[in-house]
Amino acid sequence: MNKKILITVLAIIAVLMFGACFWSIYSDINFEKQVTEREDAVKARLKQIRDAEDSYRMKYKHYCGDIDSLVDFVKNEKSIKDTQMDRELSDDEYESLSKEIAAEGNYTDDEIKKLLPERAIKKGILHEDTIWESVSSMIGLQNADSLKLVPCGKANAIIDLRKRDVLDLKTAEITTLVEFRANLEDYLDGLEQKRVDNYRHDMKDRGMEVASLWDDLTEEEFDSVQKLLPTRNKERWIGLRMGDITDASNKMAGNWKK
Repeated sequence: MNKKILITVLAIIAVLMFGACFWSIYSDINFEKQVTEREDAVKARLKQIRDAEDSYRMKYKHYCGDIDSLVDFVKNEKSIKDTQMDRELSDDEYESLSKEIAAEGNYTDDEIKKLLPERAIKKGILHEDTIWESVSSMIGLQNADSLKLVPCGKANAIIDLRKRDVLDLKTAEITTLVEFRANLEDYLDGLEQKRVDNYRHDMKDRGMEVASLWDDLTEEEFDSVQKLLPTRNKERWIGLRMGDITDASNKMAGNWKK
């Protein structure tokens, strides 16, 4: 093989190696970008469910534990957007009520101003009007039926909504805990499976994005295994979740915030 041919072959090999390295780096960056975009879409959907649950609780005093019922609520119900007075106090009314409140205690001008609306309503001088808005509009959702769907990845994949009622022994009241979650395999569906598997394993190693262990237990079975929680592996299910049916202190936090 003469020198020119050797140089040409080496040049071709170098180009191929550079191309392979470039493609590998590009593929990694592109995969990470797609994962970020999909996770952001899922997080936005979970936040809409959280807002819908908050509206549901305001009306019914407890969270909704069924995704179809929550969709129906969003589709057909209205929630309080704001309240406002039917008019403003006249100067005479303002002065009269201010003197009345001031005579009852050592209030500052700012404190008196804050107390005026409540006093005016109580005395029937003013009336409070309630401004209503559809729940779907309030949570920024044009199509209520889409609330239960994972917004990307596998077609028609459903958000998993779970509910658990817990008795507070101190207050003897029932507290409803809910969690709603999207499976990683659903929202990353369609991406290169090997990279998805590596991403899943990486999340396991970091102990992140993990939902509750007790996926398929009834409430009675769940209660019977509570004592095992500290010693059992909790990394069976992986995905994005808000709320936690095992932790009353969660307060609808997303598991990506850990």
